[in-house]
Amino acid sequence: MSIFVVAIASIGFGIVLGYAGLRLFAEYRAAFFTNPRAVMTLDVLLQIVTCGSVPVYLSVLCLIGAGAFIFAGIGILAAEALHVARLL
Repeated sequence: MSIFVVAIASIGFGIVLGYAGLRLFAEYRAAFFTNPRAVMTLDVLLQIVTCGSVPVYLSVLCLIGAGAFIFAGIGILAAEALHVARLL
């Protein structure tokens, strides 16, 4: 029974992580569409080069992690269902 809790917790954490990644994308998009010319200034370009455009990288990392957690949780549930059914 505890393996089901782990699988559901993994899926739940993946959903929360995915939501955080999508929220970061939404904030970056809103900031870009508010003033797109501000992204073209030399000051902003130098800041992006030195910082590495952290919000976008962080949101992509969150989405990749979310996918990994969700698919791992689904895999655990499937493996346990097959084990309970004595097929695995």
